[in-house]
Amino acid sequence: MKIAILSKADASGGGASRVAEELAELLNTNGHTAHHYLSQKRSDNVTARSLYGNFAVSPIFRRFHYYVKRLGFPELIPWEFFLLQLQNIQHYDLLHFHDLSSAISPFTVKYLARHMPVVWTFHDCSPFTGGCLYPMGCHQYQTRCGRCPQLGIWPIDSNIDFTGFMQDIKRTIANSRTVMPIAPSQWMAHTAVKSGLYQNLPKIIPNGVDTTLFCPTDRLSLRKQLGLPADRPLILVIAAYIGEVRKGIHFAIKAISQIAYLNPAIVVLGHMDTQSQNAFADMDVTFTGYINDDRLKAHYMAASDVFLFTSLADNLPLVVLETMACGTPTVGFATGGVPEMVQHNHTGYLAPPANIPALVDGLQLAFSSNHTAEWGRNARRRAEMVYSHEIFLQHHLEFYETVVEKSRR
Repeated sequence: MKIAILSKADASGGGASRVAEELAELLNTNGHTAHHYLSQKRSDNVTARSLYGNFAVSPIFRRFHYYVKRLGFPELIPWEFFLLQLQNIQHYDLLHFHDLSSAISPFTVKYLARHMPVVWTFHDCSPFTGGCLYPMGCHQYQTRCGRCPQLGIWPIDSNIDFTGFMQDIKRTIANSRTVMPIAPSQWMAHTAVKSGLYQNLPKIIPNGVDTTLFCPTDRLSLRKQLGLPADRPLILVIAAYIGEVRKGIHFAIKAISQIAYLNPAIVVLGHMDTQSQNAFADMDVTFTGYINDDRLKAHYMAASDVFLFTSLADNLPLVVLETMACGTPTVGFATGGVPEMVQHNHTGYLAPPANIPALVDGLQLAFSSNHTAEWGRNARRRAEMVYSHEIFLQHHLEFYETVVEKSRR
């Protein structure tokens, strides 16, 4: 098959863009042709192409995009639709959209779906909200967005509330039934239906993980190599931006402070500002900063006893899959699709979101009676059986064939 993958960025743009890039690579290495169209291209990946074609270096489109967004209409003008036409986008068998926020207009999805098979993976809630990635307790998206509590916050980035209008545009895409949606988790699929935009559940295809790269490795050797203590409980904390409220790192800090008697060491991966770093005062912490090197990241994961996950809103986060594949269990909040990955008291431990006493109970249980080793082995097996790249690719190919065949009828 010949597939065009379209996303905001390459792997440097976050989890959703990374899934898009990995899918393109898997398609190409398994006998198909895939090109990855990006709004923001930072890597030298040979499959990557610009959404803007020969205009990629021009600041004009980004400048217009910025001002239109400030007026409350993010991604309203489908610049890339016209430029993709010039790049013969219609020559592909199927188009697969991923993360659109801050990069791709929903009109582009709608217009292209009139002429060729289109699928769209919902990596966050923005395909059916007025713009926010996660409602964070707001229920307006279930009727019609408005009075948005996230005005001025990325990716809305405006204090003018046109979220209802933007959601109406996405409603027309859902009503057309020409775009075939994919959800990585059952939670995301059911949330899409709750919005009222989609009557039927999207196709559920979980994210995948490279179980060869992310794999168990001798912990003591890794700790020596990384300069980490060999004889103490090691807790891993990860977020792209440690200070982001949605990631709930303050819950992790409070929970760790209550198990100080275990003398744990902490490893923190992610962008760190001074305020966030000060929050870990009086703890034995190794700050690595943000790590782009997957192999090095996998080493920190495999060296740790527990991954402490305190996000308050998430879909099917790659970081949980990666730590599972490394044989490191998750102790964290039962957020979004996480309960579909982490089996409570079998591959890890899940607490109700924002419940610090339950989180502390999970950490205490993990470090008693060798639970971390047992949960870690179970997590690795589950990663291999459910979330491997081979399974991830096969599910996509089967769905692609169904969508293409349906379009020919």
